[in-house]
Amino acid sequence: MVTLLYQDLPSNCDSEYYYIRIPKDWNGGNDNEVTVIIDDVCVVVPQTIAGATGELIVLRILEAMMAGDIVDAGDIQKAIEHIL
Repeated sequence: MVTLLYQDLPSNCDSEYYYIRIPKDWNGGNDNEVTVIIDDVCVVVPQTIAGATGELIVLRILEAMMAGDIVDAGDIQKAIEHIL
């Protein structure tokens, strides 16, 4: 299930970090430990799937991006065709 959270980053920060809300009912939070990857995109990965081969993480990221209207399925298809 994809959950979309919109927040104003400057209102939730200190001098060094932005703080991003993660719902307490997020099933990935049951681990109490996550890996945060920050580049052009911020990805929060629960430890239970962090050691997976990667397909699940990629599919969930793509699903969330489509649900959030960040990309559409056609853009993803084009990107995959260029990679292959």
